[in-house]
Amino acid sequence: MIQKIIKGSIVIALTGFLLLGLNFYRTEHSQVPIKSIDKDKIQLFYRDDCPDCKKIFKQIYLHNLIKQDIQFINLKQINNRHYIDEYNIHTVPTFIYKNKAYAGTNTAHLNKFLTGE
Repeated sequence: MIQKIIKGSIVIALTGFLLLGLNFYRTEHSQVPIKSIDKDKIQLFYRDDCPDCKKIFKQIYLHNLIKQDIQFINLKQINNRHYIDEYNIHTVPTFIYKNKAYAGTNTAHLNKFLTGE
């Protein structure tokens, strides 16, 4: 009986991780045009082929699973490219929230930005 419960728990956990991984991949490689900026969220401007973006993507994705406060904007999508001029984006990844911006991959600086410090 206990072995069945343990096996069932393992199957559920593995299924959850698989679904989480698929959702992570779909978010990272999203080619969906953004219709409007959600001013109540942090905007993450990235490119799915950017090595620096990939470096921090898991951290950002996990943060967003909990907080649900990040809007992902893939600048590789041609219909999202107008945001480059509109928000004066010079490099990716760039995070913008209200009147603050952070561009880079430094984990400590990124954590401070995401927590509003």
